[in-house]
Amino acid sequence: MSVYEFGPFVLDTVERRLTRDGERVPIGGKALQILQLLAEAGGRLVERGTFHERLWPGAAVEDRTLTVHVSTLRRLLGDAPSSDGIIETVAGAGYRLLPPVRSLHDNVEPAEVAPRNTITISVAKWTGSLLPMPDQLPLPGHRPRIAEAYFLQVQARALLKIAERKPTLKALDLFEQALALDPDYATAHAGLASTYLQMASSSILRPLPLAEATRLAYQSAQRAIALDETLAEAWTTLGKLKMNYEWDWQGAEADLDHAMALAPDDVDTLMACGRFLSATGQHASAINVLNRARTLEPARRETLEFVGQACWYAGRIEPALAAFAGAIALPPPEKRAYFRRMLLLDQVGRHDEAMADRCMWLQICGELATGSKLRELEHRSGWKAAMMEWLPIVERVNLWPEAAQQWMAAGEPDSALDALERGLAERSTNMSFLMEAPSFRPLHGAPRFRKIARQIGLDRLQLREPRAAE
Repeated sequence: MSVYEFGPFVLDTVERRLTRDGERVPIGGKALQILQLLAEAGGRLVERGTFHERLWPGAAVEDRTLTVHVSTLRRLLGDAPSSDGIIETVAGAGYRLLPPVRSLHDNVEPAEVAPRNTITISVAKWTGSLLPMPDQLPLPGHRPRIAEAYFLQVQARALLKIAERKPTLKALDLFEQALALDPDYATAHAGLASTYLQMASSSILRPLPLAEATRLAYQSAQRAIALDETLAEAWTTLGKLKMNYEWDWQGAEADLDHAMALAPDDVDTLMACGRFLSATGQHASAINVLNRARTLEPARRETLEFVGQACWYAGRIEPALAAFAGAIALPPPEKRAYFRRMLLLDQVGRHDEAMADRCMWLQICGELATGSKLRELEHRSGWKAAMMEWLPIVERVNLWPEAAQQWMAAGEPDSALDALERGLAERSTNMSFLMEAPSFRPLHGAPRFRKIARQIGLDRLQLREPRAAE
């Protein structure tokens, strides 16, 4: 059978359509495949091994990858913890559907499926005049065939800009919904690639294993390019993957150059190119490119933070602090700008100001008591004692390059090198900036540091002696 009813849901596996009380539920990708396996089992347990064999045949995939996709499916079904539940987790074994599953006839008439809700119909009417009809001209991949898909990916992008774990997972849901409605919507594929790229970031604790996140990012970017080779976002994602995780500097430069040629005024492309220039020591060009991005989108916090970092790496401390202050001034309070400014302040010896930013970062993270404890320890036993309490916190969240910078500020170069070696092993996101971070310049002559630089492909860049601020 290809049509299954469970609770208020009807799943047509041939049409790849899910409805709830007659209204369509956008679903696609792995979420749809998981639901199909559960429905076919008719309420019986589906073991984790079965999911792995069917969803990722021949691939080595970690268990938490399945957990993430089941979580996505639960959100699509509205499976809240407070409800009776739709999907049951059998600890250590697998999953099953809780509502009774009934097989229906394969030939469900289209009339039996209610039209989409009034809001969706209205949205389509409002935007219909803006979308070209398929029989009028070829439809490029960046224009959706279904208006609702456009609005779903717009919502997803707003969440993606927050650059935090939960909003990123929600963005993943929305992009998959958009693609369920319009599987050939290239812009949504490019957005999905950006989402998987963000899920590879150590700054949000990698909701997916790195290998899985980068593989999916590559696949989505390449699918977007196959549909519309002029999409700069997809080329930018490929460049960032090569820069941050493969350390393929020539490949990254080629992809980012191509993205810039396609979209010279796209802020995300400008930021990626500016970051590449900064990581490779081209500081004046990096600052120019990032300032151009800031001019185009002056109220975007991330742009200001990247300008601040680029100025810091160039030795321009006061412009760097001004950019960080601008990022911090934007509402609502956000933790990342405080953390980045803290690294700079500690590196230049302004430890009191750095401690204030550290405590603010902890407060935004919900750790006000930890910040108070650090303050008390600093007052009682000195700044170094407080740093020894603080550094294990940074290492627990796997921010290895950042922990290394803090170890350098604390005067512990061996511990800094230990942290960098962990960052190398785990391919931490910001290892690309190893050569340009001012904190590490005293290490440039150390054999352990040179070995790390070689493995990242930075040995071809000039190893500098410690230098004064410009």
